[in-house]
Amino acid sequence: MDKAEAPSNSLSLGQSQKLAVAGVLAISPDIFILDEAVSMLDSVSRQNIYELLRTLHKKGKTIIHITHDLEAVKEAQNVIGMENGGIFYNGLVSGFLDTKAFVRKITGEPLKVCDRSDGGLDAASVDPTFSFKDICFSYEKNEQEPDSSPFIKNVSFDLYSGTLTALTGASGAGKSTLLEIGAGLLIPQQGTVYSKEHPALAQQNCSAALFEAFAADDVAFGPKNSGIHKKELVALVRSSMDMAGLPFEVYGERQSAGLSGGEQRRLAIAGILAMNRDVIFFDEPTAGLDGTSRSTVMKMMRTLADQGKTVLFTTHHKDEADFADREIKIENGQIVSDTMPRVGLESNEAPETLEGSLSPIPPYPSASMLTSLKNASKSLSGSGWKKRSPLEKLGPGLRILLFLALFVTSLLSKNIIMCSAMLVVSIIYCTLANFRLKRILLSFVRILPFLCFFALFQLMFRQPLADEIRYTTWKYFTVTPSKLLFCLNSILRTYACLYCVSAFFISTPEQDLIDGLRKIIPSRSFILVLEVIFRFIPLLVDESELIVKTQIIRGGLGKVKGKLAKIKAVVPLVVPLIIRTVRRSEILADAITMRGFNKK
Repeated sequence: MDKAEAPSNSLSLGQSQKLAVAGVLAISPDIFILDEAVSMLDSVSRQNIYELLRTLHKKGKTIIHITHDLEAVKEAQNVIGMENGGIFYNGLVSGFLDTKAFVRKITGEPLKVCDRSDGGLDAASVDPTFSFKDICFSYEKNEQEPDSSPFIKNVSFDLYSGTLTALTGASGAGKSTLLEIGAGLLIPQQGTVYSKEHPALAQQNCSAALFEAFAADDVAFGPKNSGIHKKELVALVRSSMDMAGLPFEVYGERQSAGLSGGEQRRLAIAGILAMNRDVIFFDEPTAGLDGTSRSTVMKMMRTLADQGKTVLFTTHHKDEADFADREIKIENGQIVSDTMPRVGLESNEAPETLEGSLSPIPPYPSASMLTSLKNASKSLSGSGWKKRSPLEKLGPGLRILLFLALFVTSLLSKNIIMCSAMLVVSIIYCTLANFRLKRILLSFVRILPFLCFFALFQLMFRQPLADEIRYTTWKYFTVTPSKLLFCLNSILRTYACLYCVSAFFISTPEQDLIDGLRKIIPSRSFILVLEVIFRFIPLLVDESELIVKTQIIRGGLGKVKGKLAKIKAVVPLVVPLIIRTVRRSEILADAITMRGFNKK
């Protein structure tokens, strides 16, 4: 319940998966169909879900669990095994588990446990290829907890050439955040990242990393941005797809959107391999993969390390962590264990020891764009991350009626006295919504040039009154007292309306607005349409953030400097955003149906 008031888009993918399961449980159906419902969860969370499913089963519920996880299979009574569109087994779980060939289809080849008896790499004889030094990072904080500690707390460790390192920890522990800081996507509040270049990062949300129509084109996106073309590009794409377990000859001309979830994950990995970086980060690279594909990906990472690459990956699976040369465990943003103790103590070394081999690498120039998108998304997702204002003590319905009264009165104000009075009232309304006076004055100054520009058009096209004083006349342009008064009234009226709207939306998050409208408008379908609209606005911001991440990682944005350059950089994001919006619309429609909206 500690996340009950947190915006849903602030959750990790594992936490989001638990939220989705909770949403299905809330409608208490007789039949549960779970599609890879625990693929992103840590071991403790998986066991909690399994315990819940056992309880539901004892209550007579029917549970169908689609999974690649052997632990989930062991929880079942009956197993239906499918391969290449056909059923190869249909019977009791005991018969399935007793047949090694069937189990191997789930687990793939067993992963070899790495021998760490020598204590790990001899740090004294090897220079690091990547280093975190005293990294601290915080997301936008809840104003109710201004003194809360950073999300990532003083993390320091080095990575070495030719090593495969596993980063483990519970869902929401900070693993993905740490990888994004290292890849230059997030700006730490404290500390420095050292490397020769930005690492390549294979994102956890693989579907967001794909936006080219065909598989081979998507893999080629990064290398083309690096200036690789023609035969060299084709050869690089072919080798990257083959290494990721997606044979170029079979998948090269397949549509990216038509691939399965596991195939899309391997395609995203192939796109990162094609970047040909010396340091590569993989965020949950085996989540949702079948046993054979999981073995392929793990062996691929081992091959990369054997080739001299520095590989860091996150995982919730113990056998994958044991397969790595080194395991670093993180809890609540802090390192709690490291199987290379000599390396783990290097946080006390002076940064000067890295000079000559590594250099500080700042975040990408476009990282600030990501931060702005993330903050915008959170501000659109509700008021759980800000201090409760006096206006929020009113009921949602009363807040809506108060806003409508102030807004309509401001809009209908005609004379200078009424417009001025409503501006004062709207400023008071803003202060009750916890707007700072400094912020109100700053917005006043920023908007004023635009309002003056429109006032100029009003001076040009509004007809003067008969026989009134003309301060100046130039062809069809005249300045008269009535025109000036009209322009001043328009400016004051606009300010009053804007302040009313701003105060209302900052004090009335989406859910409060919907709850209030339900009491005023008794139309279920109309309320659903409004709810979808309000939900989709932050969703589109989230999609934009994911696409920008992919563009940055794969060199699509390049060096963005100046406002014009930023505008040009945004243009290539439009088509992928439209495609992703359509996909998310379909998912949202399915979710609404599954939540029983059509039931009377």
